[in-house]
Amino acid sequence: MKRSIGIFMMLMMLGITANAQSGIQEEMNNYVVSTTKIPQLLPIILTAEALKEEDGSRFGDFQIVMYGSNVKGLTNKEEMETYTGKARAAGVKIAVCKLSLERLEIDAAELHEYFEVVDHAFTHLIQLQKNKNYYSLQL
Repeated sequence: MKRSIGIFMMLMMLGITANAQSGIQEEMNNYVVSTTKIPQLLPIILTAEALKEEDGSRFGDFQIVMYGSNVKGLTNKEEMETYTGKARAAGVKIAVCKLSLERLEIDAAELHEYFEVVDHAFTHLIQLQKNKNYYSLQL
């Protein structure tokens, strides 16, 4: 009887270990890149496409966070259509720092509709790294 209980406990522990390991294998790879330069959007989107191909089913979320004085260029909706079209096709989200917009007195309504406004670029980045295990790069 004791031997049966011992074997049962051992099998249970092996099962728990196997489940924990399979859970690790299913984690998604999430990425966030911050930049102040609009021309960097295209190379970042191309990077997202390459990572999506490389990661396969493990590719999760990819975000670009724009901040700084160059966000004023994001109000050119016609020019931004090139970037947002490529971003949408690649599954890349683009966020803009609300603090930067306020500092430059830009109304969020002036931005292309694809852009999401986040309260603060650096807080957003840190929250993604801390709470959702994102790989992060700041350009």
